[in-house]
Amino acid sequence: MLFNSFTYLVFLPIVVALYWVLPAIARRVMLLIASYVFYMHWKPAYGLLIFGLTIANFFFGIAIDRWKPQRKPILTAALLFNLGSLCFFKYADFLLKSVFDLLHFSGSVFGFSNAIPANSPALNILLPLGISFFTFEFIHYLVDVYRGAKPLTNFWWFALFAAFFPSQIAGPIKRFQDFDEQLKANHKFDPVLFKEGLALIFVGLFKKMVLGDNLGHVVAIGFNNVAQMGTLDAWLAAIGFTIQIYIDFSGYTDIGRGSAQLLGFRLPPNFNWPFLSHSLTEFWRRWHISLSTWLRDYLFIPMGGSRVSNWKLKRNLFITMALGGLWHGADWHYVIWGVFHGTGLVFSKDWSDLVDRTPFLKRMQPHPLWHCSGVIFVFVFLIFAGILFRSTDVPQALHVASRLFTLAPSYGVIHSFAISTLPFSITAYSIYLIAEQLAKRASTTTVPVVSQVVSFWNSSLPARLATYATIALTIMGFAPEEVAPFIYFQF
Repeated sequence: MLFNSFTYLVFLPIVVALYWVLPAIARRVMLLIASYVFYMHWKPAYGLLIFGLTIANFFFGIAIDRWKPQRKPILTAALLFNLGSLCFFKYADFLLKSVFDLLHFSGSVFGFSNAIPANSPALNILLPLGISFFTFEFIHYLVDVYRGAKPLTNFWWFALFAAFFPSQIAGPIKRFQDFDEQLKANHKFDPVLFKEGLALIFVGLFKKMVLGDNLGHVVAIGFNNVAQMGTLDAWLAAIGFTIQIYIDFSGYTDIGRGSAQLLGFRLPPNFNWPFLSHSLTEFWRRWHISLSTWLRDYLFIPMGGSRVSNWKLKRNLFITMALGGLWHGADWHYVIWGVFHGTGLVFSKDWSDLVDRTPFLKRMQPHPLWHCSGVIFVFVFLIFAGILFRSTDVPQALHVASRLFTLAPSYGVIHSFAISTLPFSITAYSIYLIAEQLAKRASTTTVPVVSQVVSFWNSSLPARLATYATIALTIMGFAPEEVAPFIYFQF
């Protein structure tokens, strides 16, 4: 079920209403059923997959806690089970195709290519939605139990942790300790939390449907016609995708977090103004925060983290990002995207060390130009990384990147952008961001009118309803006719 679909528009109010009407003892059961309805709406059979994985990991957690002398082999078996499931559904076709391509290449070199079938023996497995996310949640749970955390002993609560629909398909990746505390809490309707959740949903829908989907249409014109792509087309398409993937994914997170808050739950934030980062290290603290912290806690630190030699630290950074790239998708251009980011982080570490050793550079750090130049560098780096991410394969990525530096005439991307609703919607969203920052500072602002407007909006139900109605009409008026899935659904 898509967050931006009419079905979800009907589903969510029904679930929220039932949740607050039912007695506390029945709420969790209803929420679990609703989560499975949400997931199985796409492909019912895969409801059995997540349920089977839930049963297995529940008993793995219990076994790790109860049989402490054997906990290491049990954890190893559990990790192999989860990673094996993920690899089968997500990477089996990729591995088969890679082996097949290697055989063909070897055959062409050694002259026995005729003995190899013409077509790759693909399994054509349909990737279950969200399997990368809930597999990482299972691994986090098992590793933390191994490290001494108490396992969840209520199976139905554990099942709800795995299937909770606001974060089920594309995160944020939850930590079970925080979710368990919220499950144990006796939820009372909180109007402030509810209001914040509703605002998040409207903002997320605006970002996804009005900004992201329209921007995606412009980006597609460029990437689907790379042979005719001009220089300005290439720059607009590349910059457009860099912004689109942020708008699309953060929009999903907003809707998911807002939906959770309507039910009295809080999900962790996943983004913190990532395009204001002045280094790649800072970027990964602000971008897809739940994934970057997962990679840090369960991959980077177990390899030694930063408490190792300088060479091993760089190796750990590189391997972490390369595997993070592979996690995003079963194709070589995702692996290269991860390697590209890993290489960038290694050079970022070298640059930081050089600055610390050089008094002249150290003195320049506080200057605003230093920060601004870092922000520009990071954004340009992300543009090239985005080309790798958006392209269907490596040759297409290289072709688009080369177009950035050739003086080729425009094909039509710029024209498509100019005649779209994007200039208006980007302006409207920019005004919203400014208003949001002013609202956050309303209690300390020296401009009385700002404080008065914010106070009036917070206390006036008609004002809030009028605002939401305006946003809803804008979404309906400016959204494309076709409902587009979220980019991260494919991971």
